[in-house]
Amino acid sequence: MTVSDIAKQRLVNQNISATNFERPDQIVAWLGAMQAQEYTSAKWAIGLRLHDISASEIEEAFNNGTILRTHLLRPTWHFVTPADIRWMLALTAPRIKAANAFMNRKLELDNTVLKSSNDTLEKLLQGGKQLTRSDLKQHLKRKKLLQMVCV
Repeated sequence: MTVSDIAKQRLVNQNISATNFERPDQIVAWLGAMQAQEYTSAKWAIGLRLHDISASEIEEAFNNGTILRTHLLRPTWHFVTPADIRWMLALTAPRIKAANAFMNRKLELDNTVLKSSNDTLEKLLQGGKQLTRSDLKQHLKRKKLLQMVCV
């Protein structure tokens, strides 16, 4: 197999030269996860794999929750589908928790503080409500759940 053959096969396997998929979530599911640090470029990586799709249609996949942008492995962002998020988080969580343990101790973020923070965030965002980082930070500060932590 030549280098040219390998390159052609990669274009096929990555659904770049041809695809049977019609929706953004199908591409993300096929790939498992897509690195998505630069949001605009990452959306383009989805779009180049689909025929006759607009940027607004790709954006809609995020807005309606058929594609998620999340941290599977900190600090890098990834696109994943809702069907895959739980098993991927379960797979990566032990490593992430171990990596975060030192900083959590340093900032005195024990399980009680983390649970209370998560409960507060869940209540603030329920029903599809969206808040900025700054807004969330202010809510956590008011509840004395955020002292020196950068959000």
